[in-house]
Parts: sequence; structure tokens; C-alpha cells
Amino acid sequence: MKKIFRIFIFSSIIMGLSFSSCFKQLEVENLNDPDIYDVLNSPEAVYELAASLFYNWYIDVQTHSWSPLMSMMTMADQGTSSWLNSGMYDLSSEPRQAFDNTETYRYAYIFEHYWAHMYRVLNQANDILRVIHNGMEIGDLDENGNGRDTKMVEAFAYFIQGLSLGYLGLVYDQAIVVTENTDLGTAKPVPYSQVIDSALASLNKCIDIASQSSFTIPDDWINGKTYTNQELVQLAYSYMARFLIYKPRNAAENELTDWSLVLDYANNGITQDFQVYMDNVRWRQWVFHYTYERDDWVRVDARIIHMMDTTYPWHLDSPNDPGEAQSIDARLGTDFVHVSTCPFKPERGYYHYSFYLYRRIPYTFSNPDWFPEFYVNELTLMKAEAYVHLGDLQSAIDLVNQSSRTTRGHLPPLPGSASAEEILKAIFYERDLEFFVAGFGTDFFDMRRRDMLQKGTLLHFPIPAHELNLMGIPVYTYGGVENADGINTSNGGWFPEK
Repeated sequence: MKKIFRIFIFSSIIMGLSFSSCFKQLEVENLNDPDIYDVLNSPEAVYELAASLFYNWYIDVQTHSWSPLMSMMTMADQGTSSWLNSGMYDLSSEPRQAFDNTETYRYAYIFEHYWAHMYRVLNQANDILRVIHNGMEIGDLDENGNGRDTKMVEAFAYFIQGLSLGYLGLVYDQAIVVTENTDLGTAKPVPYSQVIDSALASLNKCIDIASQSSFTIPDDWINGKTYTNQELVQLAYSYMARFLIYKPRNAAENELTDWSLVLDYANNGITQDFQVYMDNVRWRQWVFHYTYERDDWVRVDARIIHMMDTTYPWHLDSPNDPGEAQSIDARLGTDFVHVSTCPFKPERGYYHYSFYLYRRIPYTFSNPDWFPEFYVNELTLMKAEAYVHLGDLQSAIDLVNQSSRTTRGHLPPLPGSASAEEILKAIFYERDLEFFVAGFGTDFFDMRRRDMLQKGTLLHFPIPAHELNLMGIPVYTYGGVENADGINTSNGGWFPEK
């Protein structure tokens, strides 16, 4: 049994076990146990595991329909669907109901899978860091005995460690921080803010190593492009900005964000869009294919169309097509397509209905293409928001006017006299239209930190009941209008009426 534990914790390859099941049932031994080499017994094996890290994190965790992503986009009223899959109907029904955090819940996989697989990837990164810190050198040795690829592999492992911890902190109310130095005998869940702080620390380690090294990450690690050490630094700073700005659970917490730090991170971030090439052989974007690409699965919520045409209904109350919307925003014609029928079930509520499809990205399973994970425009709007909170309205206005507002929407520039409130409204208008499928949960996180999620919507997922039961922690849950406290369950909402 000890051997099984080592294989899971140190290589994280066994799929049938969860992190906490091993944690609970199996004896914990020293993290520096030399038997780790039974799994990662050569520099070549460590290199190959490092090469798979981003794939395992991005494809298996961030873009799979077995995650909370699809339900989060419907909870945010960005996408809409009456289908039961992935908890979309359950979590977006009106009025909002409490989340069913039981082992028997039919869609428990949406957050159990995400939890378990995020730890699987996290533990893979930790495995690599342990063997390197125990003295393994990766790649050809130089005259000093240093492996050519050691620093690249170490920096990349810290990058994935940071991404995994960061999204655990964004999605769940608490999580277990596991790094290469964690004593698993004493590890326990900590609040999301501590988890995100740990993610930032990991990404800072990535930055420190990459900044002092020189390497080029092969083009099959992040499919389609090589990345220099400096480009990895830019990616790490970009995700640090994301984690910091998306961490708040409500508007009051949002006001406490360290906006100077957000600005610093964003200024050091990517200078070109971060995209991944979907070859549709090994690299496939599952969620997009099963949601926005298919016209019968997920539609664009009426809230989004109403933003571009205020005469369009913001909330549908009948099965009738309101007709084609009109707007001076060019994106209504380039990114959204009107259709005259809706395939959803009327008995599940007309508020799920939509007559608009999202068509900005031409990706299909039969047509390989680049898929966006992080637009530079997201950093531009982050910086603009930071400037508003820091009191530099002119810099914020300048950035908004250089953003998608004018380049894609062809909207008139904000005037120099725009107030802070007007600037923020313009920023979130852009964010609502621009980031449909670029980045996991951005729509949900944005609505959450503005108190815009419908009343009764859970603000984060609890630890899955399966994990709680194994750890001996009482099962708990969030959501439901009767539980609206503004801390774990939304007590706000975006409806202009009701």
C-alpha cells in the first residue's frame, strides 16, 4: 500500500484514486523518499513528464466538459442552456437553488473531476521539483556538471504548480496547498486567499529561475509555438494578474485588491495573445466544441445581446423570437449570429431561451486552428481598471480607447471627461463581450467580484463531498436564495428589474 501511495503522490498517474483518498487511507512517509526514483528513475523520464504538464493542465483540466466551466458560464448569464449536462440546468435555474454537494449527485463529476485532476497535475509538477532538488540534472551536462535543461524544467514545473494552485483558489472556497515541500501528514484545507497567495509564490519562483536562465521551451510543450525563458516570465506575470484580480468573492473584497500590484503584474505580462494550436488529433478544445460551437447546446444569454442593443429584452419570458438586434457595436455582426429557432425545453423555463449563437472563433474538430487562452486585451483592460482604482482616470481612458472598444467594436472613444463609473462600465462591457471562451471562468469571476451574479448563486464551490467524507470533515454546501449572504452565496444580481 505504501508503494501505491508513492506512485500517486509522486507521479500522479493513477486515475482511479483521488488526492484525499490516498491522503486519508495510506501511510505518509518522508517526501524525500528515494523510492520516488522508482517512478521518475531517469532524467529522460523527468523531461517527458515536464513536457506533458501543460497538456495535462490545459486539455484535461481547463477545457474538458467534466469541469465546472459549463455551469459557471450559465451561472454568470453569459451563456445559457436548458440541458442537464455538466450541471448547467441545475445551477442556472431561477430562482437559484442550493448546490447538491453529495456523492450521489448525478453531476458531482463537474467539480470532483476538476479537484482530483488539478491535484494530479499539481503532484506531477511537485514530483519533478523534488527530484531536481534532490540533485538530478536534466539534459546534456556542461563542464560544471549542470544539465542543459534543468532550469527550463524546474521553471516550467513551478509555472504549472502556480497555475494549478491558482485555479483551485479561484474555484473552491478552500483547498489543500501541496508543493514539493509539503508535509502531507499535517496538510489540511486552507481558505482560498491562502491558496492563491501560494500560487503567486510559485509563479514568482518560476519568474526568478527563468529570469536568470536562458532556454527555449519546445513547441510541443505548449502546442504550436516555442517559448523563450523571457516569454515564460511574461506568461507567469499574466496569470499572477489574473489570480489577483479574480480572487475577490464580492465587490467589497474587490475594493481591497492591491491595484498597484495588478498594474505591475499586467505591465510585465504577455505582449502577444497566448494561443494554443488545436491540431484535433491530440489537442482538442472539448468545452468549446460542446458548447458554443454547436448551435443546439449553449446559446448567448439575452443579457449579452441587451448590452449591445438596449431595446432587446434582457431576460426572455416567452418562446418567441424577439427578432434581430441592432447596434453600432460591430461585434454584433462579427461575433454573434441570430437564428430564428431555439432547441431548449420550454418546461425548463423560457429564461433559458436564446436566439443568438457565438461565432467569433471558427474552430471546429475538422478544422485545426489556434485557440485563445489569454488575450493581450485582457491585460489592457486590467491595467485600465487598476488606473481607475488608483485615481489616474486619464490613463484608464487612454487604455480603454486603445482596446477592443475601438479596434473591434468600432465604438466612439470615451471622452476625456468620463467619470470613474463611466470608465468602469465601459471596461466591463468590453470584458463581457470579449472573453467568452478565452480563459477558464473569466465571466463567472468577473460577475462574482461585482456582486452581479443572480441572488442565490454560489460564489465558489465547496470541497466535494467525496473528499470531505474521506477527510472526516462534515459535508457543507452553498447556493440558494435562502442562503444569500454575499460571502459564499450571492446576495446581489444584475437584473435591472425584479
